[in-house]
Amino acid sequence: MRLAVSLTMLLAAKLAFAQDQADWAAWEDAYQFDCNAPYGTVGKSETKVVGAFKYEFAGGTIKVRREQARKDASTARIGVIAGIKDLEPETKDALTKVLAQFEAADVELVLVGGDSAEAPDVLDQIYGFLVEATKRPILTIAGNTERGGAHNYAIAKQRKAGHLHLINMGLSRRYDGEGVDVVSLSGYHDKRYLHVSGGCLYTEKALSDAAAAARGSDDPVVLLTHGPPKQLGPRALDYVPQVGNVGDPAINTLIKEAKIPFGVFGHILEAAGHATDLAGKVLPMKKPQKALYLNQGSVNTLPWKMNDGTTSYGLAMLLTVKGPQASYEVIRLPKPPPSKEP
Repeated sequence: MRLAVSLTMLLAAKLAFAQDQADWAAWEDAYQFDCNAPYGTVGKSETKVVGAFKYEFAGGTIKVRREQARKDASTARIGVIAGIKDLEPETKDALTKVLAQFEAADVELVLVGGDSAEAPDVLDQIYGFLVEATKRPILTIAGNTERGGAHNYAIAKQRKAGHLHLINMGLSRRYDGEGVDVVSLSGYHDKRYLHVSGGCLYTEKALSDAAAAARGSDDPVVLLTHGPPKQLGPRALDYVPQVGNVGDPAINTLIKEAKIPFGVFGHILEAAGHATDLAGKVLPMKKPQKALYLNQGSVNTLPWKMNDGTTSYGLAMLLTVKGPQASYEVIRLPKPPPSKEP
């Protein structure tokens, strides 16, 4: 009986957003358990100011502008991280260092590309830390480790506490920024790699909504999703040793059909630390490109053997979008000192 009542209430909430007078709260309630809300709008948008940014929430789209406009509105810098996984002292130190570099670069927003944490209490800790560590817009999605409902709830708790700069891009499918738009696809394509029951498996509808969001954008689009497209070769963003290229061809189709020039994908950790064209050819750092797709890897300090023979102790990236071109820079964290614990 309780389950039937819950399902009835959820259905009622989902119907509410379609009404002309529906607001952002109704939208959040309707899709609180979904990995990807549809790309749509609500009747009553909600405008809030947090720090130096003004936010207009309108269902599937959120419009964000600085209170004081940038001198060069055509250039947008974006901080990119993923794979946080825990909030151990070493991870917290790594995040602090990376966010300081984002601050120094005066980024417009911070992208969190999934696999933030599996356990709900750790998600709470991580998002609680992030909203205090930076007051710039934080756009986050689920990867293959998060449970959809738990991920949404962790974000909702921070938002209800007043931290509206933490944006659930599973619910807001398009971020309308100044000089750049971000279109999201939360979750992963292969259910064999979902870590928990209720993990986020994106659907054909979620893909088509992402395409619609990209077509509705008025600036160059960055696709934010966890898993990479299908590519070729051992330097590709989706290459796993002894397995091969494991990306999702549906992402290639989305990028091509919606003409999305830029993308960030954080899932294949050993393939991280550079950007490529859509086929998988490595592109040089700091050189503007008309099409650029990067793998930011994991910001966690646990050592990870990379495909290029190096060892990562934490990675992040800066993505600069200037008009129709973009370039990238890699942030490599140093090897942590040995633990002093006995």
